[in-house]
Amino acid sequence: MKTIKHEIKLERSVKIILAVFALGIFLNAFATPISKEVFGIKEVKAGMSGSGTAVSPIHIVCQGGTCN
Repeated sequence: MKTIKHEIKLERSVKIILAVFALGIFLNAFATPISKEVFGIKEVKAGMSGSGTAVSPIHIVCQGGTCN
């Protein structure tokens, strides 16, 4: 029985690009404080109005064919 082997060789630049993608995905998955500082990631939270309901960031009202 014969065994067929296929080898795939990647250039160094391709390996570096894939490593950067893998590192980015890893840091994004765990969202460590270090990655937040390095990439400038900030928390975004919806504010609460005085009545206790969430504040809508965009409020569009359309009446009679015009939107305000």
